[in-house]
Amino acid sequence: MIDFEKKLVMRESLPLYLKRILFTTPRNYAAKLSRLLVLRGALPVWMPTIVIEAMRDYHAFDQAIKNLSEYSWLAFTSRNGIDAFFNRLEVLGLDTGVLKNTKLCALGNDAKALEEKGINVALVPPVASTKGIVDELERRGVKSGRILLPVPEVVGMDEPRVIPDLVGWLSAIGMDVHRVPAYTTSRSSDGLSVEKNLLLDGAIDMVAFTSAAEIESLLFLLGGERDVLQKTVIACYGPVTAGGATERGVTPRIVAKDFSALEGFIEAMEEYYVTGRT
Repeated sequence: MIDFEKKLVMRESLPLYLKRILFTTPRNYAAKLSRLLVLRGALPVWMPTIVIEAMRDYHAFDQAIKNLSEYSWLAFTSRNGIDAFFNRLEVLGLDTGVLKNTKLCALGNDAKALEEKGINVALVPPVASTKGIVDELERRGVKSGRILLPVPEVVGMDEPRVIPDLVGWLSAIGMDVHRVPAYTTSRSSDGLSVEKNLLLDGAIDMVAFTSAAEIESLLFLLGGERDVLQKTVIACYGPVTAGGATERGVTPRIVAKDFSALEGFIEAMEEYYVTGRT
């Protein structure tokens, strides 16, 4: 793979050259995705349709962390959950010793980030998805045990099916599931008129989604003008996000096959422009 930061590359070899790609990720993912797009020659347009923030009340999460030894498993479904967990450890004056009796699950690059901290991750599913976690637990014969899920508290919008589905699947194989809010996810609606008008004016080549919540919020912002998405190339960061798009009447043309890291998402976009398919 070409290291675009260390080599000069002819623009003709950049499939995303001058493609105006609108992406809707929250702030904490925006810098990396924007950088990857710029390195591939694209013109990124950031339109954050959701906001990830700290919660006002951490009582439930703090209690779960203090009692972590009561859980057989701790499953992280996003980097946000990991960040929230370590932030609360610091606030509570605790260290990673609280993990000694609890096995960890994490997805893709999130697992790598934990391992770089010297933290053992007992389960990294081959498929970097919530369903992948359940499938791997089943494959290992895990049919019981208490599992902690640090998940978002969704405010002011419908909760996507990802976490409720995970809770259902884990319960179905016999696990005692405790979901606890670790951060908030809410709709963003302020200051996005410029980006919205670019989309409505046909100035956007592609819209890139990394979660169903982003799609839900963009559709809300578009209101009666949501049909514009049928005229735009839609890229989704894996099958879960693609499923969320389809459920909402949005048809993705690009679905990343490698959704363990954002690099795989970029590669799917490039393949689309090179071959016309993913």
